[in-house]
Order: sequence, then C-alpha cells, then structure tokens
Amino acid sequence: MTARSTTTDESHDAPAPAPADDATADEAPSPDRVPGKVTRARATTSGRASATPVASDVEPTRADRIEINQGGLHSAEAGSISVRQGGISIANADTIDITQGGIGRARASDIAVSQGGVGFAQADKVSVDRGGIGAAFGRETRLVQSMSNVVMGNETTVDQSLVATLVSGHVTVRQPSAIGVLIAGRVEGSVRPILDWRGAAAFGAAFAVVYGIVRRARR
Repeated sequence: MTARSTTTDESHDAPAPAPADDATADEAPSPDRVPGKVTRARATTSGRASATPVASDVEPTRADRIEINQGGLHSAEAGSISVRQGGISIANADTIDITQGGIGRARASDIAVSQGGVGFAQADKVSVDRGGIGAAFGRETRLVQSMSNVVMGNETTVDQSLVATLVSGHVTVRQPSAIGVLIAGRVEGSVRPILDWRGAAAFGAAFAVVYGIVRRARR
C-alpha cells in the first residue's frame, strides 16, 4: 500500500511538468494554423488567376475564317468573317458577311450586310440590303432599301434608300430615295436633296457667322 501511495504521490508530483506538455500541445496547433494561412494565400492567388481570363477576353479572336451563329465576340480578326444572328464589337477581315446581325466597327476589303447593321464601316466595297449603317467609307458603296447617316466614297448607288449626308464623286440615285445633304461631282437620277453642295456651303458660312456672334456675346 505504501509503495502504491508513493506511486500515487509521484503521480501527483508529476503534473507540475504537465502544463509544459499542455503548453507544448497548445503550441503544436500553431504549425497547424500556418497551413491554414497558406491555404488562404493560395485562394487569393487563384482569385487573381481567375481575373486573367477577363483580360484575355479583350484580345481579338484570330483565325483564317470566323463564323458566328447566334453568338457574339468582342473583337475578331480573320481572313473572312460571317455573322448570322449574332454580333461583334470590332471586326477586321478581308471579307465580312452579315445576315440579321450587327457589328459595331468593321474594316475589310468587302463588307456585305443583309437585314443587319453596322455602326462604322470602312472598306473598298460596302453593300447594304434592307439594313442600316451609321457611317460608311468606301471606294464603292451600294444601299438598297436601307438607311445611313453618312456615306462617303468614290462611287455610290442609292436605291430606294434614305441617306442623311452623302459625299461622293459619282452618285447614282434610283427612286424612291431621299438624301438630306448631297455633295457630289456627278449625279445620275432624279433627286432633290434638302441641301446640295451650294446649300451646304451657304449653311456652313451662316453657321460660322452665327457661332461667331454667340461666342462674342458670351465674352
């Protein structure tokens, strides 16, 4: 019994270093907490990595031929681009064909639009059939049952269409068509623009005079 009690006393004396063991046990989880911090750092890194594809979306999609059917792209560069019931913000190609779709800004050698629209078009040849175009700059432009705000080029054909401002070397007009401001070297067809080049020049001069008076009055 005495030996047992002695053992018991020693077991009671032993708890004194036990707190050190507890402290060690308490300190042990701290390394376990470090991986938790590493895990959070990795999550942050993965979050930054996830932002990379967003930046890559700004880069244009490049290919020999791009066809879009009921879809869209931000920017595209290709030999030929075909858009059907879709849209592209910026498109650069040799040939662009749009059917029931739209492009914000298009540059190509040949742009053809059918029942669609383009905000800004620059090409050697631009043709629009039953569509709309904000501004067209081309060597040869043809509008059929369409509307345009500005058309500038060498050869322009307006067939049953409406054009706000038309500047061209040679214009062919087919009835019924309407042109707001017409400045052309030669016109074929019957058209009565709201302002011809003489009227546009007079309007510009009058506007300059009025603007000068208003500017002086503000001073």
